[in-house]
Amino acid sequence: MIRIGAVALALLLSAPAVAQPDPAAAFVAWARDHAVPLPACDDPSMAVVGRAAGAARMIALGEPAHGAHEPLAFRNCLFRHLVEHQGFTAIAIESGTGEARRLHDYVAGGPGDARQLVRESLSWGFGRFAENVALVEWMRAYNADPAHRRKIAFYGIDMSGGDSSGAWATARITLDAALAYLVRFDATESRAARAAVEPFLGRFTQPGHAALDRTERRRLRAAVDGLVRYLDRHGDRLAALSGREELDWARRNAVLARQLDHMFRTSPPSGEELSPEDYRADAARDAAMADNARWVLDREGPAGRVLLFAHDGHVMNAATRGGIWSVYRRAPKAMGQHLRAALGDRLLIVPIASGSNGPGLPPAAPGAGSLDAALARVGSQRFLLDLRPARTAGPAAGWLRRTQSIRANHVTEAEISPATAMDAVVFIATLTAAEGSKAR
Repeated sequence: MIRIGAVALALLLSAPAVAQPDPAAAFVAWARDHAVPLPACDDPSMAVVGRAAGAARMIALGEPAHGAHEPLAFRNCLFRHLVEHQGFTAIAIESGTGEARRLHDYVAGGPGDARQLVRESLSWGFGRFAENVALVEWMRAYNADPAHRRKIAFYGIDMSGGDSSGAWATARITLDAALAYLVRFDATESRAARAAVEPFLGRFTQPGHAALDRTERRRLRAAVDGLVRYLDRHGDRLAALSGREELDWARRNAVLARQLDHMFRTSPPSGEELSPEDYRADAARDAAMADNARWVLDREGPAGRVLLFAHDGHVMNAATRGGIWSVYRRAPKAMGQHLRAALGDRLLIVPIASGSNGPGLPPAAPGAGSLDAALARVGSQRFLLDLRPARTAGPAAGWLRRTQSIRANHVTEAEISPATAMDAVVFIATLTAAEGSKAR
């Protein structure tokens, strides 16, 4: 045993503690020099996002959790600026693609009441947020102005039939819509294609699919695939009867049904708690959302530009891992990864990070070593930070390449490498609850 004399021990105990290095210090210092404040919803503050987008055809804007006011309000403000000053032509949000057709038609001048349509047409309970009503009402007013020759469009990009139960209880709306189109425009010739699908309509849910035997599952898969093929094979003839727009939506509903069938086949029904195999459902859903987002971009044409709005975990170029998702056997590929591979630098990924939760949300604050905590040290309440220059900015680049945590769903976190997961980030110091949409 090594003995230490009394004097030596006293000197050792009285020596000042050696300061530990601050791994985020270089990044915070760089961020303070490059952060652009976003003080209000006006053209000067929003223009910085447009400049960051450059010639990108799609901006993928994320929100750290659903149900917070500030990300929704920022989305609305940003979209108005992008439409009026940057030539953006559509917004696509994380909600059922088929269900959102009614809102797509409404903003184009179709019938209905905005609040009722938002309440009935948005998935996952998003119809209760007044911010979504405000977005739809502004879009309709914009399109009604004859001075605006290029009209703007509203889309959903999620799988259809989603709800909080996890049962996908209304998934059959995809098949119902495709069959209704064929009954209306091609009742005789399409009889066989429809007959193959009809026996499964009442069982086209997650639990209903799980109860099918192997032979029935094969028949269902063949029937759904056959529906898509029928619409493709007879596309020119059908378009002459219905118009290209109606055919396009009918085919997309058939594709949505195929997406759902794939998810039902590859992932077991989910319980209240996440399980190791639930990654399969997330992987299927994100792949489907990426496909639907690309469909939106195709519909908008070569001059179209789209603001895509979804959860941070969907838009980032990073697999889903960490926090509550640590239980997954594999980290599922996110929508942002699919879109980055397809679009390259024509896609700008901008998640929203946040500091603390305010009124109406569960109390929570960022972890000490998180990306959110580092951004909070920059000193501004709300700002945009383009991270692309930092990828080669010495010590800041090294920190961004490391695995960091970012707040998600108010009370958990995800693990990402910011250097590759995002192109820029918006920081909002405090989140509050979204405004409830009151029924008339």
